Amino acid sequence: MDDEQLLTTYCGLYCRDCIPSKKDLYATAAKLAELLEELGFDKYAALKSEQTYWSSANAAFSKYSEFIEVLQAIRGLECKSLCKQGGGWKEGRCEVRNCAVGKKLAGCWECSDYKSCKLLEPMLKFHPNLLYHLELIKSEGIDNWARKRKGHYYWQ
Repeated sequence: MDDEQLLTTYCGLYCRDCIPSKKDLYATAAKLAELLEELGFDKYAALKSEQTYWSSANAAFSKYSEFIEVLQAIRGLECKSLCKQGGGWKEGRCEVRNCAVGKKLAGCWECSDYKSCKLLEPMLKFHPNLLYHLELIKSEGIDNWARKRKGHYYWQ
């Protein structure tokens, strides 16, 4: 399987565009969490959140534990492997992947029902170009579609 085939998910997304595939993000988040722990930054944040004779209180530091919770949640989004290798959303429990594999399809673009598929519907909230991408894969082929793709997320 070549790169384009491997990077194209069953549902028509492209792995390199997906935030959970950004290895640098997760390496940086892990390094930051490690450094903050090493420094005992939780204790520093507690001090910085209080008024002292040498500094004024900074209310943002009183939310440090919430920041750490978000940082851990970000780390939990990481995709460990590509969709076609069993990774991706829900790491092997994706209903779309299970459907395509069960029907022995390379992806949803080979299914006659993808335009009205109930499994794809929830994805359109984050991925408004999904149906366009499936059409593109269908017309251009899995090896040629990626260079013509549109934004991955609705905010792009």
